[in-house]
Amino acid sequence: MKAAPAVTVDRLLDQAEKRLKKRKVEFPDTSVLWLLAHVLGVEDPDDLDELGDETVNPDAARRFWELVERREQHEPYPYIVGVTDFRDELMEIRHGVFLPRFQSEELCDEIEEWVEERAVPRDSWRIADLGAGCGALGVSLAMGPIQPDHVVCVDIDPTALDLIQRNAARHRVADRVQPMAADWLSAFRPEPCFDIICAVPPYLNPGDEEYLTKESLKWEPLKTFFGEPSGDELVRHLLDEAALRLRPGGLIAIQVDDEQIPGLEDYVNEDPDHPLEIKWILEDDDGEEDAILAVHA
Repeated sequence: MKAAPAVTVDRLLDQAEKRLKKRKVEFPDTSVLWLLAHVLGVEDPDDLDELGDETVNPDAARRFWELVERREQHEPYPYIVGVTDFRDELMEIRHGVFLPRFQSEELCDEIEEWVEERAVPRDSWRIADLGAGCGALGVSLAMGPIQPDHVVCVDIDPTALDLIQRNAARHRVADRVQPMAADWLSAFRPEPCFDIICAVPPYLNPGDEEYLTKESLKWEPLKTFFGEPSGDELVRHLLDEAALRLRPGGLIAIQVDDEQIPGLEDYVNEDPDHPLEIKWILEDDDGEEDAILAVHA
C-alpha cells in the first residue's frame, strides 16, 4: 500500500479551515489551531506559526481530521480538546459544564482593579465564586495579584466540582481554593463573611433562546443559561443574598443581560433600605452592557 503523502502544518490548517467555513462553524481559524495543537502536543496554539513548514506524520494527520469532523458538527473545540483559555491560562473543561466567556475575564480584571484601591483586610481577602463551573473565575483570582487566603467556588454539579479541584491543583492554588457543593449562597449563614462575591448566573428568561447561538443551544447545558423561575428573579435573589453575606464595603460583581440593568438599578439604588449600591456598569467590546458591580454600604 502506498504511504500517505506528507503534509505540512500550514497545509493541514488551511484545508481544515476551509472545511469548517463551508459548514459555517464559528471561529474556524481558531478552531483548527486548537485542534492541531492538541494532536501535536503543543500547549500554545500560537506556537504553530513557527512550525508551518514542518511535516505532520500520517497518524497525527488522521487524528486531526477526526477532530475536525467533530468540529464540523459544531461541537465546541474546548470540549474536544478538554481545555479552554481563560486570561492566558488553560482551564480544564468537560461536556456538561458551561464554557467561560471573555466577558468573565473582563469581570476578573475589574475586580482586581477595585482591590488595588483598597487596603487588604486583616484576615486577607475572602472570595466566593458562585455557579463556578470549571472554576475559571475563582482560580484565576486566586492566582492573581489579590492573593486571597480563601476562595470558595460554589456549584451543584459534581462534574464542575471535580474540574474546580483539578484546575486549582493545575495552577497550584489548591490550598486556597475550596470547591463547595451548594445552591448559590445557601450554605453560608446570612452574616458578613465575604469581601468579594462574583457570579455568572443563568440570567436569561424563558423564551430568550434567540440570544444563544445554535452551538450553545446544542452543546452547552441549558440550565447554565436560563434561571429558575426566571433570570430576572434569580439575579435579584442573588443580590439580596449577597447583601447579607458581604462585609461592609464589600463587592459583588455579577454578569447580567443589558436589558435587565435599568430594572436592577431601580431595585437596588432606588430602595433606601437595600444594603447594596450599584456603582459600575461594565460594557463588552461591542458597547453592550453586560455586568454590574455593586458595593455594600
